Amino acid sequence: MIRTHIQRSLLAAAIAAVFSVAHAADTTAANSDEAQQNGTATTTQTATDAKPAKKPSTAAGIAAQTEASTQNAQNLAGVTVTPLRDSLKTAQSIKQDSPLIVDSIVAEDIGKLPDNSVADALQRVTGVQVAQGFQGETTSVVIRGLPNAVTTLNGREIFSSGGREFSFQDLPATAVSGLDVYKSTDATMVTGGIAGTVDIRTFRPFDFPGLKVAATLTETNQEYGAHTDPTASFLISNRWHTDAGEFGALLNTGITTMHYDYNVSYVDNNLTRVATDGSNNPIRTPNGDLVVAQNQFGANYNVGWRKRPEMNYALQWKPNDNTEVYVEGLYTWLSDQYNQPYYFSGPQNVVAPSAYTVSGSCFPVGTPGSPYYGQTICPTTSASYTGNYYAATSTQAHQDWGHNIQNAIGLKWHGDKLNLSTDLTRNASSYQNQRFVIDTFLDASSSPLTTYYNYPNTWGLAGTPQMNPANYYLNGLYQQWNNNRATQTAWRFDGDYSFDSSFFNSINFGARYANTNAQATGAQFDQGPPGGAYLPDGSPNPANNVLGLFGQQYFCNVPRTAAVPGSALTGCYNYLLNNADALRQFYGLAPGNLPAQDGQYFDITEKTYSLYGQLNYGNEMFGLPYDGVIGVRLEKINRDLNAFTYDSSTQLYSPIGLNTSQRTALPNATFNLHLRDNLQMRLSAGKTLQYPDFTQLNPSLSLSPPTANTIATGAGGNAYLKPTKSTNYDATLEWYFSDVGSLTGGVFYHDITGYIENYTFEQNIGGITYLISGPQSAGSGHLEGAELGYTQFFTSLPGALSGLGFQANYTYIDSKLKTPSMTGDGFISAPFQNVSKNNYNLVLMYEKYGVSARLAYSYRSRYPEFFLAASSVLGNNAQMYDVPASELDLSIGYDINKYFTVVFNATNLLGKDFHSYAGPGKSMPQDLRYQDRSVGLGVRFKL
Repeated sequence: MIRTHIQRSLLAAAIAAVFSVAHAADTTAANSDEAQQNGTATTTQTATDAKPAKKPSTAAGIAAQTEASTQNAQNLAGVTVTPLRDSLKTAQSIKQDSPLIVDSIVAEDIGKLPDNSVADALQRVTGVQVAQGFQGETTSVVIRGLPNAVTTLNGREIFSSGGREFSFQDLPATAVSGLDVYKSTDATMVTGGIAGTVDIRTFRPFDFPGLKVAATLTETNQEYGAHTDPTASFLISNRWHTDAGEFGALLNTGITTMHYDYNVSYVDNNLTRVATDGSNNPIRTPNGDLVVAQNQFGANYNVGWRKRPEMNYALQWKPNDNTEVYVEGLYTWLSDQYNQPYYFSGPQNVVAPSAYTVSGSCFPVGTPGSPYYGQTICPTTSASYTGNYYAATSTQAHQDWGHNIQNAIGLKWHGDKLNLSTDLTRNASSYQNQRFVIDTFLDASSSPLTTYYNYPNTWGLAGTPQMNPANYYLNGLYQQWNNNRATQTAWRFDGDYSFDSSFFNSINFGARYANTNAQATGAQFDQGPPGGAYLPDGSPNPANNVLGLFGQQYFCNVPRTAAVPGSALTGCYNYLLNNADALRQFYGLAPGNLPAQDGQYFDITEKTYSLYGQLNYGNEMFGLPYDGVIGVRLEKINRDLNAFTYDSSTQLYSPIGLNTSQRTALPNATFNLHLRDNLQMRLSAGKTLQYPDFTQLNPSLSLSPPTANTIATGAGGNAYLKPTKSTNYDATLEWYFSDVGSLTGGVFYHDITGYIENYTFEQNIGGITYLISGPQSAGSGHLEGAELGYTQFFTSLPGALSGLGFQANYTYIDSKLKTPSMTGDGFISAPFQNVSKNNYNLVLMYEKYGVSARLAYSYRSRYPEFFLAASSVLGNNAQMYDVPASELDLSIGYDINKYFTVVFNATNLLGKDFHSYAGPGKSMPQDLRYQDRSVGLGVRFKL
């Protein structure tokens, strides 16, 4: 009972908030008059329509209705359509008319989503959270705190290789007409996401009344990337009436490019431990408290050049009013070449600090098994170390490339009561990467090093010995390559039949078959320098002096940051790639890539069979109309897995073949009560599931031996992982007080079993202790929360102020998951990883006199990222907490005439950065990630 209180109280609050202003609905909802004042096109049904419009019940149906609305809006004579308001109006219509809980983003114009990328645009949706990766772009998209969403392209499943989700950053925003985020599900939708479904919609020729030509060209400058890079797109579409029916053809191409420089200053508090004096004696403050010092001080630089070309096409043919045949496809490519140099120093527990200060935020040691249990420890806020210890730079040369392809052919037929459709899809995806790494370390033997540190992330080497090329000696060479590929052939059949009934008005039915194959190959190996890195007396091996071997041409400078003001020398990216075979031979290795290794291989085939049936109902209750759906989806999946297992006692790989089968039934039900024409309540319940990623199913174990600066690690999967299952409940109250005006609130609850998370444990293999990570199915858990959303244009304001508008949304999430304890003593209850409790977006809009502008601020609170590798000091199961950067973005467009628009975009105006901390407070910092700022100027053309 306690767990349901939050839903009831939050729903009551949302209802009270809406009804407190509902008395004004009749006077403010004069939509036709307001639409004329706004200059927006209305798409309401006229009195001459003999048959009421049926609300779509599927993603494809909603997309079709949106296309029709857009076309109608463009054909209305004498009405000025303003792109920003019209996009918001279309998105609002999708939400209001859908039987499901959905939020949408619609492109303001061809090639114009509200952000520069699809991944970035999704953060504007209520309940969606995003995060940047180390290559300077948004790579993580979660819905209500869960990353487990299925992605569809125009209603058809699409995914990136190796996993089951689509990498949204792979698709340029210029290709997209709209994004629909479904937070509830019905039986017609593709199975695969406990978080929901994201449907990506692209343009089709029948979206437009005739010839349409559009192009965009934008030049964007990244502050840290220090380059100005082009983004361009071109669309041409037309339709023709012939004796054989109506034909349409569309081609849309585009490319995004970026030079990026994503820098990180880190203070390694992951391996938390008590500071010692070099002889394993704990260091104490004058009053007897223990001192916790950082494991390592470092900087990680990610400097690269990325381009993403894209092409999509669509052909449509309507031989008569009842039939449509279509062929459409999408192609995306990725090329990413980046240098990832490291610069770091590791004096901790090698030499004692010569000076230090400690934080006032002290705390007791939390683990009963610790020898210091019950004593107080204080993190350092500054320190200085002098002595002979390991300090190094490392050059990691990366080359990544890949593609996503989807082609589809389909047929639609509709009659008076019966509608039928069929669709055949082919997906193909690949991702390949190569990594070539050489570590170099500084001579600390002949001239001791001095490392200084100041809270939270500032550090460096006194006297800048890292700038002298004669001080560098070779350490290990590491090389790795991976090739992941996935293909899918999918067929589906869908139909619906209308009844002459006062309650059940139609039935949806259908079937789907999908044959999916995922393959992976790869290899990795680390080799020490010839003759060893050190002499018996601990001094560097002079035969491996880098300057003497390769000369000055080997070295390049790493970037500078405010936290690490001194630069450093490391191997040049181009030098490593251009001389890779010569460097391999110097280390005694064969030229070329490593041969494929058993531990990196898997081949998985899945055959999925689905059937569904769903009844659509509607009537009146106490004079109030209601409608909804009741359905079930039956699914069977047969899986064939071929891989290798690893025997740690013999250190040998053996082939394994497994055949598994799973059956599931996923019921769903919704109830929508229309309190007024513009005020409605929704109730939804349903079961969803998420299959494990293909990489998680790989039982092979991949091992990386220890190096001078890294511990031994390993990673493996689990072929017997079960799907994650969730029972979902939603309730919303939605008030639409104008064509572009709404106030909505809702609560949600997910009851989840078998959630898959990664865990680490130590294992001795061949006399070496490895830190092994791998997926496990956790116990039961729940995730609950509330959402609020508000949109309005203030058209009643005088003059120029009537162009003002405002959007706001807020999401609160609370979660608990029963998860295995990191200390191996059973289970604990912990929040879901990557879930922020508080999330909101604020958007100030303006559209008038040819000006269209958006100033958008996004915020998400801190969230746990992973369990610390060694948490005996902080306490059982301590986690790393991330504090993401809040962003303020600006976009402005000005219509020079009806053909040309000048656009200006700026991101991260406030220059906010990402921070992370070990444990719940801020006394033990980890990462400071410098997130870039950008400005762009461009032009859009349309005919």
